[in-house]
Order: sequence, then C-alpha cells, then structure tokens
Amino acid sequence: MPEIVEWFHPKRRTGQTRLLMVGAVVGALVVLMSSTLFSWPVGGGSAAAANDPNAAFDAPDGSCLVWPAGTTDISQVDCSAKHLFEIAGTVDLTSRYPSGAPFPDGTLWQKISQDNCGPVATKYMSGKLDPNGKYSVNALNPTAQQWSDGARTIRCGLQFAGHGGALQLTTGSARTSDQSPIYPVGTCLGIKDKDVSDPVACTAPHSYEIVGIVDLKSQFPDGFPAEDKQQTALSTRCVQANADYTGGLDLSKFKLGLTWDTVKQESWDLGSTKVNCKVGKKLDDGSGLDTVTNSVKGVGGNGASATTTSAPPAGG
Repeated sequence: MPEIVEWFHPKRRTGQTRLLMVGAVVGALVVLMSSTLFSWPVGGGSAAAANDPNAAFDAPDGSCLVWPAGTTDISQVDCSAKHLFEIAGTVDLTSRYPSGAPFPDGTLWQKISQDNCGPVATKYMSGKLDPNGKYSVNALNPTAQQWSDGARTIRCGLQFAGHGGALQLTTGSARTSDQSPIYPVGTCLGIKDKDVSDPVACTAPHSYEIVGIVDLKSQFPDGFPAEDKQQTALSTRCVQANADYTGGLDLSKFKLGLTWDTVKQESWDLGSTKVNCKVGKKLDDGSGLDTVTNSVKGVGGNGASATTTSAPPAGG
C-alpha cells in the first residue's frame, strides 16, 4: 500500500441526521441564523411569492426553497432547480405552547426541533435517511413577532450543509438523490482551526482540493466491501484520478498528500456508495491540516498547459 494512503485522515462528519442548531456542532451558528431569522411573510423570487407573500412558508411538503446569500428573501422553486432547503413536514406546536407562551430561546428551539424534526424527516425519507450522508435536518421557525401574533408552526426539512455549517446549493429531491457526502471534482474546501470548512475558491486558503469521485459499487457490485478492501481499491483508483487531474504531479514536491473517504455499511445499504479523492497537506506535528493555496489541476504538465493554473500550489 502506498505511503500516501495513510498520511492523514481528518475527523469525519458523523451523524448527519443531527440538527444543525445552536450548540449542536461547532460552526452551526450560521445555519441557526439562516433558519431562525427568516422573516415571514417573504417576497420576491417567484410568481407565487409575489402574489402571496406566505407562499414559500405555506408551500406543501416536498417543496424546495432558495434565497440569495445574506438575505431572507425566500422563494419556492422546483426541486430540479438549485435550492437550499426541502420541506419534509409541518409541526404545529399550539397544544404545547398556547397563546401567551414565551418565545423559545435558542436552547429550547434546539430541543423543539430535535424532538420533532428528526422523526418528521426520517418519515419523509421513508426511513432511508443516511445518518452519514450529505443531508442534515433543520427547522424553519417563526420569528419573535410572529410568535407573539400566534404563529406556532415550524417547517422541518433537509439541507446540505458544508463542514463549516454554510448551506450548499443542491438539485433534485432528497428522496430520490444520491446521499453520498461528496463534492464535485475541482472543489476546494476551506480550512478553519486546522480542520475542514466550507467550499472556497482554490486561490483562497484551503484544506483539500477534490481530485476525483469513485463509485465503489462499480468495483463491488455484490455487496458492501470491508474497510481493508475499500482501502485497497481506492489506493489504485484515487491515485489514477489524481494523476489524471493533476497531469501527473509529484505531490511530494509540494509536501502534499492524497487521501480519500470510505463508506460505512449503514450508508452503503442506503445507496451511498461514492467517495471523494482529495489532496491536502498535513501539519508537520500531525495535529491537523495545513493551509494550501492555488489549485493542483494540470500542474504536473502531462498534456496540460502551464497556463492551466495561475500559480503552483503553496503550503501555509
């Protein structure tokens, strides 16, 4: 087995069915703000929203929502279009929080969402929500003013959140989509506190650059491969993917390494069989990831122009 396969495996995301609410994970505050500070009613973005400002919030289960970055201007879109949130179900809290009940603080909202939205999302996915997959569960809650006016409804739904908590655009309904937690080839993942964060431009400081996607099912059509079999297969397939992507770059020249993810059986059984191959750089003391800037794409020069990247990759 080549040395590169063992050079560094960062902390992996686990329990993706968790709610990305305050206190749940580091970096989730961005998601919390996105989900609790939506102002209903909303406008803009679609004919339905323009004609009925409550259209997005009142959209039926299975509807998909999107909003411009940094705004609360939410619109309903077809799930085949890019979106940020898919409504899985509605929960009415009136019986537990009657008129006059104080507006929940962040901790209570977290508990309300955990108690209600996990089961709602699991039912919506017909019990096939991958706990290690790309989708996480969240809730859209009424504002303090709407609560004061009597609103007691939350919309539970599914979203694709990056490692740092920022929501990522996705297409297709979660019910029919591949739940493998992968990024497109060419994506660079940011870095924060020596760990992986949300996607960034490859010219910006980052932790990893995605150089390949491998569907292990094509190599193991008869069933789940044990960890050692996955490692053996990926030590060949990711090396080839990296060579194709970089033009045969000698990663050691820049103190970079190649690594990849593996699949757990519970995810495999739910159809999540794809993994990313990725290039990054570990810190000399092994305490985490080092910062890399610029892309490795085509840098090796095997059939690639020297102009395919603005500069060779550099460590932090």
